[in-house]
Amino acid sequence: MKKIYTGIRGTCDFTPSKSHSFNKITQTARQIFKVFGYEEVILPLLEEEDLFKRGVGETTEIVERQMFKIQGKSIVLRPEGTAQVVRYYLENSLYKQSDFHKFSYIGAMFRGERPQKGRLRQFHHIGAEAIGSDSFYLDGEIIALSMKILEGIGIQEKQLLINSLGCLEDKEKFSQKIKKILNSKKDKLCPDCQRRLERNPLRVLDCKRQECRGVVTSLNLGKESLCSNCKSRFENLLFTLDNLKIKYTQTPYLVRGLDYYTNVVFEIISGSLGSQDALGAGGRYNNLVRDLGGPDIPGIGFSLGIERILLALKTSQEEKKIKVFIITASETLLGAGFKILQRLREQNLACDMDYCGKSLKGQLRYACKRGAKYVVILGEEEWKEQCVMLKDMEKSVQEKVKIEDLAALLKKYMIL
Repeated sequence: MKKIYTGIRGTCDFTPSKSHSFNKITQTARQIFKVFGYEEVILPLLEEEDLFKRGVGETTEIVERQMFKIQGKSIVLRPEGTAQVVRYYLENSLYKQSDFHKFSYIGAMFRGERPQKGRLRQFHHIGAEAIGSDSFYLDGEIIALSMKILEGIGIQEKQLLINSLGCLEDKEKFSQKIKKILNSKKDKLCPDCQRRLERNPLRVLDCKRQECRGVVTSLNLGKESLCSNCKSRFENLLFTLDNLKIKYTQTPYLVRGLDYYTNVVFEIISGSLGSQDALGAGGRYNNLVRDLGGPDIPGIGFSLGIERILLALKTSQEEKKIKVFIITASETLLGAGFKILQRLREQNLACDMDYCGKSLKGQLRYACKRGAKYVVILGEEEWKEQCVMLKDMEKSVQEKVKIEDLAALLKKYMIL
């Protein structure tokens, strides 16, 4: 018996319908990035392993467990985009060309996660990074941009969660405070969080396991860990979001799972996604450029998960439809029908025909199955007159049209 191959677990095939939705999402994102002044970069899938160890953090879930490494080499498939964009920024000394840069990217990421709904081993991110400014107005822009893209795509159900980790000093104090508090509750944490408590206490707050969530939410955390400067900065950002009429929920438990975050962190969730509810997330990384060997330059960014967005969207069936379908009454007219088909395509009309030798009735049934709005029927008599019968499938009416006038008439009907 011949083996039937299946896709690798944790990956997914994009059907024509899903591919159509994917392209609409990325087109919308690119249009909005252009409005906000973000320039797209296309970067390689492969990077040095050490880039993410230094950038993301050696004790993060991504670095410890999830990177796909090429056997025998210190090369990995990229698990996220921020550290990679900073690598590109530093390698090309872009800070010497200008003090401020805005980048966008769209592409595949790879993580060795346990596959489940909303979590894949190969997935796609829409992301943006702004490097060179510490302004809270820029924080507001980044959040507004991420929300604008989701709105443009058509995501109705979404909620913005936001928090501030403060500066590096605040974050370290907060980390030690969490460690001290949780040490007395260590036996109630999962084995992973018991280990995290020693190496990276803040990661306990990011754990999604029920037993750990219960412990964390009982801590009654507030903003008391922020210094006066960071507290004022965060309040200014919230005031900016209020002015932008962007609704948000403050949550002191939001820390994100990447070590480079400082100050503002945010997450956009959707209740329609179940337990894996994040559509995207981001935050400020004021020390990352320096940690990767560059000058002391601040930055902020976000990423949105395309597969998560697709799950949250109600899939449209419009992409399955072909606007015009060519039907020939006999095999001898196939060549003539094919020529008409190409003429219409040259006019950017979405059209198709049967290539499997179906009967006239079979072609009509297939046109209906494809959702054709108009059917062009070419018979022997019509061909002699250099005409076709044009049928409106929704109104069930037809008319005789000269072949030379067909494209213009179809374009007119498409507009009406």
